[in-house]
Amino acid sequence: MRDKKARIKTILAFGTVLIVVMVAWLLNQFDRSRDVLPNENTTINLYGEMHGYKEFYDIEFQEWKKFYDEGCRNLFIELPYFSAEFLNEWMKEDSDELIDKFFEEIKGSAGDNEYFYEFFHEIKEYCPETIFYGTDVGHLYNTTGLRYLRYLEENGLTDSEKYSLANENIQQGIAYYESNDSARRESYMVSNFINAYERCGGGKIMGIYGSYHTDFHNSDVMVVKLKEKYGDRMSAVRVKIIAFEQMDEPYDFGFCITGVVFLLMLFVPNIMWTRKGKTIGYVESAKKENKVLLIFERVGQVAVSTALVFFSALNPKVMVLVDGLYFEWKIIIWMMALTLMILYECYWMKYFKSSKTMKDYYSSFVGFPLAGATLPVMAVLLLGIYSENVIVICSAIILGIGHIGIHYMHKKEIKRNMDKFMI
Repeated sequence: MRDKKARIKTILAFGTVLIVVMVAWLLNQFDRSRDVLPNENTTINLYGEMHGYKEFYDIEFQEWKKFYDEGCRNLFIELPYFSAEFLNEWMKEDSDELIDKFFEEIKGSAGDNEYFYEFFHEIKEYCPETIFYGTDVGHLYNTTGLRYLRYLEENGLTDSEKYSLANENIQQGIAYYESNDSARRESYMVSNFINAYERCGGGKIMGIYGSYHTDFHNSDVMVVKLKEKYGDRMSAVRVKIIAFEQMDEPYDFGFCITGVVFLLMLFVPNIMWTRKGKTIGYVESAKKENKVLLIFERVGQVAVSTALVFFSALNPKVMVLVDGLYFEWKIIIWMMALTLMILYECYWMKYFKSSKTMKDYYSSFVGFPLAGATLPVMAVLLLGIYSENVIVICSAIILGIGHIGIHYMHKKEIKRNMDKFMI
């Protein structure tokens, strides 16, 4: 009866870990499905940002610089037509008068920040032939919009296409703010985008929009409607995803605070065990340990210790921004690894309070058999899965073969001795 309960606990313990890993993976895949990655057929490359963050503007500039170096010149942005046209005029001038005036008019909006301002200056310096296409409704129609119309009038362009497009954009802004209807805005953005893409002659372009407008899980937004028209020619990726990927590649070398913490959680109780808590009868039993398993254990210990310290991708990938904490769902796997290490510490506390017999040392804890070996090995394995680092995964497996194998042999010996005693 006791063995049956123990088996049920073991199934529940390992099953819980497996379910957590699977849920984390599924959530991560579901989140990634919001993005459509570019391929060789992609000509319309959209990027979804959270407005106002330097990290995202830096990535957007890097992406645009790549396109620019490949010969791309048309950059679509979430601004009104007339705002983008003022930026195009500013790109031709030596002074910042036009862009400074533009930033005066957008004060209090999401774009009112120094990073957005620097973003445009970087483009002007390193990508001077960039042409901006604004495809949003006419925000600031009564300031920037009217100012642009006056600018065209002063230059004798009242009958031009630019005047007609600016006036239409202003009417869109008026209609949107009177109705406050987001669906109407999305509809305008779709038609403006299609119109701008035709005007620029098609071909490869890059576009930067708020991530709300590039979410494929929301059938009401711009990107879904555009996908219906352009199909595989179009991609849309959240800048956040690129930011996470750039934080630490699986095999990047760097100081890993997570690894150091895990090693301390491993070493401290083992040092205490060596000095004042060594198991009764362990020394004699250790002499009978399988030499092959011992080699696996030693190699695994060295490999794991090295990997934990030097692979920075084992650290949790989080971005702390003004409006909150941003992370990938697979961080749940990292949290599960930490939970297993906390359980490992609890196992040691239970052991130090026990009679310190071989049975206590090789006991189960919260359903995990041979907890002193399985918990840390599983924790390292989960870190490897989280970071997608095959070296860490293999190191954990090698350690597991040796460390868990030796613990299992000792456990069998204890059972044999108990059976002899009962006879």
